[in-house]
Amino acid sequence: MRLIEKLKKDGAKKTLQDIYVYQIDKYVLIFLKFILKKKPLKEIIMIESHNDFDCNGGAFYEYLINEGYNKNYKIVWLLKHPEKAPRQKPLNVDFVPLFKPSIKKDYYICRAKYFTSDNETILNKREGQVVFYLTHGAGGLKNVIGKINIPDSVDYILIQSEKYAPIQARQYSLEYPSDRLVYLGYPAHDVMLNADQKEIKKITKKEYSRIILWMPTFRKGGGEDRNDSRAEQSMGIPLIENEEQFEELNAFLHLNDVLLIVKIHPMQDLESLKIRTKSNIIVLTGDDVKKLDVDNYRLLPCVDAMISDYSGIAYEFLQLNKPIAYVFADAVDYKLGFVVDDVDQLIAGEKIYSIDDMEKFILDVIEGNDPYRERRKAIRDYIYKYNDNNNCKRLADFMGLKKEMKGNE
Repeated sequence: MRLIEKLKKDGAKKTLQDIYVYQIDKYVLIFLKFILKKKPLKEIIMIESHNDFDCNGGAFYEYLINEGYNKNYKIVWLLKHPEKAPRQKPLNVDFVPLFKPSIKKDYYICRAKYFTSDNETILNKREGQVVFYLTHGAGGLKNVIGKINIPDSVDYILIQSEKYAPIQARQYSLEYPSDRLVYLGYPAHDVMLNADQKEIKKITKKEYSRIILWMPTFRKGGGEDRNDSRAEQSMGIPLIENEEQFEELNAFLHLNDVLLIVKIHPMQDLESLKIRTKSNIIVLTGDDVKKLDVDNYRLLPCVDAMISDYSGIAYEFLQLNKPIAYVFADAVDYKLGFVVDDVDQLIAGEKIYSIDDMEKFILDVIEGNDPYRERRKAIRDYIYKYNDNNNCKRLADFMGLKKEMKGNE
């Protein structure tokens, strides 16, 4: 009966695809768990990240390789795009597909001791296996209650700090207080705090007096006709209402020798996106980012300031203590609401309601006017327990990983 209902709802093609992706693996895994249930777990770490080799999972993987943990542990990537995986693998590293049937993957799932995920987590684990949810963002202003569901099978969940934990736990629909919440810092912030200034060269070779990054959170997109704002986004992003405004903004930037990089959220619906790259504005879509191989956390240190809105990226940028502004042009129309009733307690910069406000912020960045420096630091210290580059080490130590071990399976 369920199959018939699914066929009516999704059609034959999607139904068969779902059976191929999920059901075959499900039964293979059940079979392997039965025959391997008495076999001991192995020193295997399985990693999944937001878009393969990125975010917290990617940063932790780099740390494990750089520090030589792969000499003693097998590291297995659960890849969403296995066809794009590097041909050369470091010692003791393997790749398996996340969303395709794979006996090898299911074997590793039955034998691994450790799992880390930024998105997709193991649901039915064996006794002795430990699962970590690392997340792929730092919260933010927007309310996501009900949008993020962390399974009970997850043993530990990274949270920014004890002070911020009540807010974040509520957003994740978790009990608070709880021993599942651990405060170790985000691995990706190690990358951000250690990064050089080379990532910007992937985007432009030109020199500018200032570079500002604008990263609006997505409003429309993400599947199922989702639209998180009642406001009309005629150009596909907030604030910019027409082509004339966009041209005027570019002329202002050109006059002041400023580059504005508009990085479109990868979930944003691109059909409604009307802005395009101009002399002093570079528009980057998710596809552009992939083609250029741009990493968010390596890009952030290259810019002089950020414009965001309700997105968690503004709260990751706090770690660098550089100027931030928040586009609030559609705040009253934003359907999701916010994580707290009084958003000002979490605002660490100017609110932008118009192009004039944006230009004023840009002029302050040019002239070095930074009235929110102490405010940013105070909010950073409230949200984050750590502002250093030892987050990966703390996670490895918490997991009990050893660099030197006697023997290895």
